[in-house]
Amino acid sequence: MDLLRSKAKNTHSDECCMQAALGWLALAQDVCGRKGVSAAYYLGRGWDAAYPETSGYIIATFLAYYELSSEISFLERALQIGDWEIGIQSSNGGVLSNLTGSETRIFNTGQVILGWCALYEKTGENKYLTSAVKAADYLSKNQERNGAWIKDTYCGARTYHSRVDWALLRVAHLTGKKRYTAVAKMNLRWILAQESSNGWFSNCGFYSDLPNMHVISYTMRGLLECFSMDFSVLSCLNILPAVERAAENLCLYIQTNPVNSISGMLPASFNHRWQSHNKHACLTGNAQWACFLYRLAQVTGKTTYAECASLILSGVKSTQLLSDCLPAIDGAIAGSYPLYSGYMKCAYPNWATKFFADALMLKKHHERGFNIHA
Repeated sequence: MDLLRSKAKNTHSDECCMQAALGWLALAQDVCGRKGVSAAYYLGRGWDAAYPETSGYIIATFLAYYELSSEISFLERALQIGDWEIGIQSSNGGVLSNLTGSETRIFNTGQVILGWCALYEKTGENKYLTSAVKAADYLSKNQERNGAWIKDTYCGARTYHSRVDWALLRVAHLTGKKRYTAVAKMNLRWILAQESSNGWFSNCGFYSDLPNMHVISYTMRGLLECFSMDFSVLSCLNILPAVERAAENLCLYIQTNPVNSISGMLPASFNHRWQSHNKHACLTGNAQWACFLYRLAQVTGKTTYAECASLILSGVKSTQLLSDCLPAIDGAIAGSYPLYSGYMKCAYPNWATKFFADALMLKKHHERGFNIHA
């Protein structure tokens, strides 16, 4: 069966693929009672429970699609997720790791803050900003003296917490409270201290694993968005050169070493020399990397980044399955290519499809300054 062999062959239009991806995300919310979004669909065992972290940043995807399409149902869906997230927010202000326990997580909290901030900007309803501020206070209280976060993390201090800094700066922007900017700046200093001269970051991967494209992209997008918010107190950090060093290495790599000779298909992970021995790809991270490069093209004015983004996006798009015969995965993006190996194998995580949809929207509209704040 083509699905299990993971043949890359989708030739549908970008618009068709985007609508299919948004349709699948809507289905993943429907199976959870129109509240949060199911974490993933697993071949063999079906739908997972709603996942607070990624449901939080899917809010911004739904709002962006509503802005572009005027389809009111996606505004309603974003509001439903935001209200659900408020309802399950921990008393300490943090966001739960999952729905079956009481542990809160630093990274997860940052991602839901991004969703609440987007909803506040769209609706002006104070309840979303109130929850975002409560969550930002939780982040502030749990920061270490060196600027990192260790407590309430998945595997300790990590560079991908740059997306938490992005969330804190969003709250600072909306409230005018400088203390959140100070917290973000401390962590950004710690993150940038992990960078090598070639743009590779230590403490980026999960535990001792090499960083895969998922966490590399998290790190770079978070740094770029922090830079683009243009807080004067961050100008001394020289964030953009660090971001571009990584971007240049990976843009060069994709031109010469695509996975399985599939144009635009980056390998799953990289070592400190920007080398990879992987024969599979992290589709999740590749979709994220395309988003990042479209944004980098906006910020720098360098069209080569957008060209590379489109190449990578074409590789991800080629794996999307559009088939009425398999509604549970129709329009979704798998965690990895081939499907049965690597990150989130034999599964369709909602965040892979979220970033794929984001990338398609950015491809079409990035030249006019369009962004998705999550």
